[in-house]
Amino acid sequence: MNLYKETRMKTLNVLAACGLVLCSAFMVITSGCGTGATPAIDKKNMDTSVRPGVNFFRYANGGWLDRTEIPEDKTAYSSFNVLREQMDKDIHNLLEEVSGKNDAADGSVTQKIRDFYNTGMDIDRINQQGITPLQPEFDRIAAIKTQQEFQDLVARFHIYGINPLFGGNVMQDLMNSSQYKFYFMQSGVGLPDVEYYTKDDDRSKEIRKAYVEHMQKMFELAGDDPETAAAEAKTVMAIETRLASHSRNRVQMRNIPALYNKMSLTKLSALAPNFDWQRYMANLSDKDFGDVIVGMPEFFTEVNSMLADISISEWKPYLRWNLINRSAEYLSQDFVNQDYDFYQKFLSGSEKIQPRWKRVTQSVNGYIGEPLGKLYVEKHFPPESKKRMMELITNLKKSLHHRITKLEWMGEDTKEAALVKLDKMRFKIGYPDKWKDYSKLEVKDGSYIDNIRRANRFHFYRQLDKFGKPVDREEWGMTPQTVNAGYNPLMNEMTFPAGILQPPFFNAEADDAVNYGAIGVVIGHEMTHGFDDQGRRFDADGNMRPWWTAEDAAEFDKRTKLLIDQYGEFVAIDDVHINGELTLGENIADFGGLCISFEAYQMSLKGKPEPEMIDGFTDDQRFYLAYAQVWRGKIRDKALKRKCQEDVHPWGKFRVNGALFNVPHFYETFDISENDPLYRTPEQRPVIW
Repeated sequence: MNLYKETRMKTLNVLAACGLVLCSAFMVITSGCGTGATPAIDKKNMDTSVRPGVNFFRYANGGWLDRTEIPEDKTAYSSFNVLREQMDKDIHNLLEEVSGKNDAADGSVTQKIRDFYNTGMDIDRINQQGITPLQPEFDRIAAIKTQQEFQDLVARFHIYGINPLFGGNVMQDLMNSSQYKFYFMQSGVGLPDVEYYTKDDDRSKEIRKAYVEHMQKMFELAGDDPETAAAEAKTVMAIETRLASHSRNRVQMRNIPALYNKMSLTKLSALAPNFDWQRYMANLSDKDFGDVIVGMPEFFTEVNSMLADISISEWKPYLRWNLINRSAEYLSQDFVNQDYDFYQKFLSGSEKIQPRWKRVTQSVNGYIGEPLGKLYVEKHFPPESKKRMMELITNLKKSLHHRITKLEWMGEDTKEAALVKLDKMRFKIGYPDKWKDYSKLEVKDGSYIDNIRRANRFHFYRQLDKFGKPVDREEWGMTPQTVNAGYNPLMNEMTFPAGILQPPFFNAEADDAVNYGAIGVVIGHEMTHGFDDQGRRFDADGNMRPWWTAEDAAEFDKRTKLLIDQYGEFVAIDDVHINGELTLGENIADFGGLCISFEAYQMSLKGKPEPEMIDGFTDDQRFYLAYAQVWRGKIRDKALKRKCQEDVHPWGKFRVNGALFNVPHFYETFDISENDPLYRTPEQRPVIW
């Protein structure tokens, strides 16, 4: 699933909208460890004809790049994709086992997984149903006569995972992480980035034109004649353009304090009086949510103006489009194909749609992931992995503690608070000790899209029902089978699901140098997120407050400005540069993770014999090569352009050639000279952690 589709299929996640769930897709290589397995640093994957200082990404990965082709159904291919494909197969095998259990009790998790999967795989029935499962919602839209009825339907759509006009739900209070608040955030557009509506470059113009054509085709598939569909598409584009023009871009969304605007419903009603906020809340729940958090007041001021300017007859196609667009990939094949043609083929350069079993597997995994995860860990996660991970984490914590105490640029008061935060940092490894309750999720053997809608409603209310209750710090934000890792600043916790704790990501028996260069850097990366340009705004208990002195904060910004400038100089493709401001948090974490993990590795060697060379490389060289091979991958041109605009993570080539050349020891290890193109003077290299 593409980046945008994957985020939109779930209810609004304010942390994700703010860029606060600081997760990274890590691709990690493991070691053969002398056992006869494929060596971790395999020279056939390298291009040793290239000097390390000219292009270390190519030096470490050139052989693999030369012989690897991107599969037709993918927009990029890397070691991460290899493991993700295996994960899909493992989950699919579990689903196939469950799909035939006809004796499953009604209401059981087995019955829900079975019927969700089977309705998704029954393409003949889905094609026969066509658009008819959405007809009740189309009838509701057609019946709208007043602003109140329009607003009531906006609230209904929000409950079912569709966010026209804006988005809203309950999340932790940024200023008091022990409680929940209701957040209102910008939303309501169909393109994956608001700047696609506003930029004047040729690609953005091309995207806008193609998007309008795509909407027209979708309206026609829904039964409208071409002339009506064309007019509806233009109306929707005009509405979405106004919303996007008053939305904050991705860099602005990284300014977390600016997103925290607490106000009463009375004050919100004064800001945007044309929307009945009390009625909206009553449509969702009978709870009294008290003060709410408005992410971007200027956006809601524009929403207020639009409610006065735009007629009900114009809002109707906008609502219809939201319903069609958010449902298309779960409808009949004609909708699926058109949806793919625009979002995957045109926007990202995909050459072939994924087979249905993969798409349905990913969908079920997205909506009922934790019950599936329970089945997954029973089969695929060895308990000893937890123990080895804790050893690595302990060493990484010692390393970061040591590096903080040695910092010359940070004052003692900030250091003391930083060490308290590090000490309180929690770690979740493998899978949760307490599993989520899915008893209220209703799944039936009937319509796939109806199950999708019911699942969205379940997740919306599961989140809404947290209001007024204590924050459950044992809850997991990822499923066990997730191939990823993450840091949550409001919880001050790191999560390493079982999905990442396996080859080629992690091997408890691996050569230490390679393991520290791979999973060790992952751990250090996530730890560093607690102290990057966003994580540093949250204290040891996860509350957003200024716990750094003004002098230390200014010095930190000065040093990280070097990273912004460095990455901004990288040309990704054509005239598209890496956005150093957008990717700053990840670039800080990559650099910090390398420094922390290498020191932890050196600490682990005390009292041990000096490591021997393996495969012609010293242990230090294997450490850095392991990091570089983590990021080996190929990406299509269109997908790379999207990534540069939409993603906080730079493409792997720039993570390698960016972070490593800020590490002084790396220069010594690979004899990088002043004449090499990637050489940076000591003054050009930041000293942060």
